[in-house]
Parts: sequence; C-alpha cells; structure tokens
Amino acid sequence: MRRLVVLLLVLLVAVPAAGAADAKKKPPPKKKGFTPAALAGTWTGTWDNQTFNTTGTLTLTITSAGNKLGFTAAITGNTFGCTAPGPQTFTLPAGGGPNHWSPKGFSISNPSAAFGTMSVTYAYPPGSLTGSGKDPACAPGISWQLTGGFTAKAFNATAHITLPGGSTATTVVSLTKK
Repeated sequence: MRRLVVLLLVLLVAVPAAGAADAKKKPPPKKKGFTPAALAGTWTGTWDNQTFNTTGTLTLTITSAGNKLGFTAAITGNTFGCTAPGPQTFTLPAGGGPNHWSPKGFSISNPSAAFGTMSVTYAYPPGSLTGSGKDPACAPGISWQLTGGFTAKAFNATAHITLPGGSTATTVVSLTKK
C-alpha cells in the first residue's frame, strides 16, 4: 500500500511538471503576410535625374480600403523629358497574379500613359520593389528599369532609363512616410 501511495505522489508531482513544461513550449507565431495596411499612408519626397540634372516631387498615396490596395502617384517636374503627367491611380483587389495583392506582396501590370507599358512587383517580406516599362505616351522609344524598396518609413529607388538611340539616364527617388 505504501508503494502505491508513493507511486501516486510521484505521478501527481511529475505529471503537472510535464504539463507545465509543455505549456511553456508555445508554437512559434505564424509569420504574417503582406496586407495593404502595411504601406498605407502618404509618402512624399523627390526624384532626381542625375544625368540631366532635373528634379521634381513625388507624392505616393497608398490606401487600404476593405479588400483593396490603392495607389495614387502625383509627380511634378520634367519626367521622361515631358511635362509632368496628371495623377496616376491604380487599384488592386486581393488575389493572385498581376494587378492583385496577396500575402506575398503585389503586382501591377498595366499600360499607363505616364509610365508606358509597365510591370511592377513588390515582394514581401523583404520590401523590395522592382519594375520596368517602355513607351510612355509622351516619349515613345524610352524604356526604364526600377529597383528599390520600402522600409517602415522610407522608400528609396533607382531608375535606369534608356533613351532612343541607346544613351542612358539615372534617376534616384527618395520618399518618406508622413
């Protein structure tokens, strides 16, 4: 009988201790994917064409409404050698593929009068943005490549522009989130 009591006491002490150890081992938190709220806000700053010494401002307004990611880009200055375009707006619903956002980021693949036939991809979690385009309405024959990235409060990118005839220009973009 004494052995049974001792065995029960050992079990009573050991089982809660094992349970407590298991309770301390929580599964790692699931990594959250991209949501439009991560970039939502007003991003303002400048672009600087270092080759032709031209500059302008850029305001990028990013919205998160319901299940949609919205962008409006307002540019001033002499872009692609042309007068500044009007605001450019893009709206992306949740989903997969071009012109959608997902937990992995977003992709825009649209013709735009200001940027030409273009494709832009944002990869999450690194925050990298890559893109290319060609033939803006005001400057047929121009093509561009963009690489950059978002942090919590800044966006920085470099655009390499190829002009008709093959010469190139470099533009640097620097924005901060208000």
